[in-house]
Amino acid sequence: MLLYRPIMAEPPAYTLADLRSWVTLDDVLDANEMLDLKAAMAEKAREK
Repeated sequence: MLLYRPIMAEPPAYTLADLRSWVTLDDVLDANEMLDLKAAMAEKAREK
């Protein structure tokens, strides 16, 4: 799931072709962190 979560995001952080050609593990971890922050911001906005 860690690899595919950024691909399934809206909008995707990168494509499957990117993942196979140039995306590094650091890129995947950064993309997942970005999605976590985005989800936290959305949750905080819903609480207000």
